[in-house]
Amino acid sequence: MKKYILVLTSILLFSGCSNTSDSTLLSFFNGSKNSTDIQYSEAEYVNYEDNAATLSGYYLAKRGDRYAAADINIKPQDYSIVATRTANKMLSEAPALFASDKQAPLYIADMVQIDRYLPEGSYAAEKAAKDILYGSKMFNIVADKEQASYVLQSSINNINTPELPVIIYRMELYDAAGKKLGFWQDTIRQVQNDDRSWW
Repeated sequence: MKKYILVLTSILLFSGCSNTSDSTLLSFFNGSKNSTDIQYSEAEYVNYEDNAATLSGYYLAKRGDRYAAADINIKPQDYSIVATRTANKMLSEAPALFASDKQAPLYIADMVQIDRYLPEGSYAAEKAAKDILYGSKMFNIVADKEQASYVLQSSINNINTPELPVIIYRMELYDAAGKKLGFWQDTIRQVQNDDRSWW
């Protein structure tokens, strides 16, 4: 083993002292520096947007265009249905979370629309949820987040394709330190029947 290390060290030292700056250890053994030459070539740049026609088999239309072309009919009241279901779930479980301090200040954050291409009307979900929470009289709702002991965040999204959307409304409750205390959610989708109603 010691002989092997000594021979290897000698070879490395010898090759390092070589007068040819581009010689390598491999070229020392086979006598040719060309065997280790690497050829580089520039890859051709393809502008996929300009070449969409030639790549039609792999080109996916923009999400907003897919919604416009889809055979769906989402109305504001459809968004409000899923938000109402979610808010009612929250009301049934929240008293246990607020048991230690029923008057703890609660801040309701603005709803976040995750899928920005959702058909218009998602504002109805936020309005429906807030109407239920305010109307329940169960919480000490405040307008200033800095004064709140709890923060309720909500979001709306489509967790499926634009052609067959599944709308989800989610509410999450956090304490002032940002620890998640609970969450509630529900979904709604279009029924595959003649009137294309939602449930």
